Amino acid sequence: MKLKILVLGATMLRFGKPNLWPIIDSLQIFRPDIVIIKAGTNETVGSPRLNWEHINEFEKDYSDYISLIRKINPDCRIVICSPLDMVIQTDGLSSERIADLSGRRPRIWELRKRIKRIARSEQVSFLDLTKPFDGKANLMTESDGVHPNRDGYQYLASLVFDYLLKNKILANTSHIIKSLS
Repeated sequence: MKLKILVLGATMLRFGKPNLWPIIDSLQIFRPDIVIIKAGTNETVGSPRLNWEHINEFEKDYSDYISLIRKINPDCRIVICSPLDMVIQTDGLSSERIADLSGRRPRIWELRKRIKRIARSEQVSFLDLTKPFDGKANLMTESDGVHPNRDGYQYLASLVFDYLLKNKILANTSHIIKSLS
């Protein structure tokens, strides 16, 4: 069995930039068995992108996206993730960056709650990625505070993989584990 997994990350807002909506066409060709979505970080951005100013559209856009995935592959397992926490203690952050992230960070935690509610209402799996990155400056890109560094991406991958195993979303993984060793 060849398992197809797609991991997506960008804004869920149709209005927003960058957004996940253009990828829907690719899903029709790829037809993944598992789709993992991590959206929310770009939603916290205000001017000039104005994503946060359209946050009232977030839940509807997210639900519509899940519906489209289900139309493409009704048997697809969907995991939606909360965004990573913004780590203000990351080395090398400028005072402007600290001010920006300090203003956006509460939005991350609000979106975590919203995404958890979406998961319940849409009956899809929810993976909390906000709490595991809380305060972990060593896992974030220096001078950035938002995007993981190499160790952070490895940690993120292990969180996702462990979640898929624990929740039996990946059933027979012996071939995957062998290829990783």
